[in-house]
Amino acid sequence: MYERKDLRVLKILQKAREFNDADLSNEALVSQLIGANLRGIETEDKKRIAALIQSLIKSKEAALLSK
Repeated sequence: MYERKDLRVLKILQKAREFNDADLSNEALVSQLIGANLRGIETEDKKRIAALIQSLIKSKEAALLSK
């Protein structure tokens, strides 16, 4: 008769409509994202990401100093 819906999905859809976010207005997509089994980031990948961010920050600082 009635379909049970996840309250988290409905809240996300409501906020997506408030902020005109077309990507998060798709109920099927949001349901899949919430139900997905995501694996964590490995330690080595975290180190690479941190190094990349530090490199970007240094580049930005260097560009600001060269102005």
